[in-house]
Amino acid sequence: MTKIEIILEEKYPKKLGMGPTAKKLFQEIKNEKEVIFNFKNIEFMSRSFAQEYVFQKHNTNCNITEINMEPSIEQLLEIVQEDFEKTCL
Repeated sequence: MTKIEIILEEKYPKKLGMGPTAKKLFQEIKNEKEVIFNFKNIEFMSRSFAQEYVFQKHNTNCNITEINMEPSIEQLLEIVQEDFEKTCL
């Protein structure tokens, strides 16, 4: 399969607030091998979304790349990733 790009603002609100939304996002890519998540114009990500995103990313066979993240979103994902690695791995 080829690499696909998902432009989040085309499918989801600019404020990613709920964990189930992250789960839904990963259900859309379950048969893909390489995916780019384009966060352009995404203004906010809740910790709930970030936690589910990190969990789903860790448990997928897909190679995920994120682009165009706001610094605050990137920082939140880094914090949640560190927490995940300390408590779940």
